[in-house]
Amino acid sequence: MTDQNTKSQDDLLFYTHDLSQQDIFNDMDLTEILPLLNKCPLKLIKQDDMIIHAGESRHYLPSDPVNPVLVLGPGQSIGEISIIDHQPASGNVIADVDSRVLIIEETLLWTLVKQSHAIAYNMLVVIANRLRNGNMVIDKIKQLMNEYEYNSTVDSLTGLYNRRWLDSMLERVMHRCATNQQALSVLMIDIDFFKQFNDKHGHIAGDQALRMVSRTILHNLRPEDMVSRYGGEELFALLPGLDINEAATIAERLRKAINDAEILLDNETVLPSLTVSIGMAEMQGNDTAEQLIHAADKAMYRAKRTGKNIIKS
Repeated sequence: MTDQNTKSQDDLLFYTHDLSQQDIFNDMDLTEILPLLNKCPLKLIKQDDMIIHAGESRHYLPSDPVNPVLVLGPGQSIGEISIIDHQPASGNVIADVDSRVLIIEETLLWTLVKQSHAIAYNMLVVIANRLRNGNMVIDKIKQLMNEYEYNSTVDSLTGLYNRRWLDSMLERVMHRCATNQQALSVLMIDIDFFKQFNDKHGHIAGDQALRMVSRTILHNLRPEDMVSRYGGEELFALLPGLDINEAATIAERLRKAINDAEILLDNETVLPSLTVSIGMAEMQGNDTAEQLIHAADKAMYRAKRTGKNIIKS
């Protein structure tokens, strides 16, 4: 290559053939702007070199140097937004293969835009496509964030809320009920003889049993009630607006429904039904979340010691 301001015959061939394939020169008669383009340097970029304007390349955000947010093919350009808003580049561009890159300086680009309506139109198309791609990336990020938020608060086995959700939500529910002068009762639900069930029928059967108990509880609660997997075979239900006597009616409905429910494996083998012991507690005065959980837990252990498959408060 000669100096930056002149082109060899091979370079001029590139201009007359390859430039017609570039996005910003699409459907143009290049003869009218060749004198200006002849001032633009051509550079050979080796594979994996970092570049600013690209032919075939990957565009990475600085926070994630592994997964590209944009893959540029031959003929595509990059850097238009930085020229328009005069802000630093938002990411890094890495060449996938050895590429020839035409570098158009900012002042020259604006001269080209003013001289050619076709270039101005093509620039708008390029920027519109960039914005559309950006919207798609943003939408994907939102989907991933929603998925992460869901996975961080929902138990994957039962589909119930998990302990992390309970730790953050219980105090809010208690505060809301206290502010609205509503009662709040909670249930600690423990599956009886669950270890023996697992040992006899296997962990796959145990997982299916947990799912069955969880579905049965959800089916027999009100829409405003909430239930989480507290840990292992223990489940925890929040019953806003219900005092301890009203909660006892719900607890008995749950106990009976679980006792009557069938447990089916994938091969439709029917397993023995399970029972649960339930401890109840009602929020009192200045109870903390830990105190309310502890009260329900103590009541549940009283139910266990009394003979299981019963409800205690």
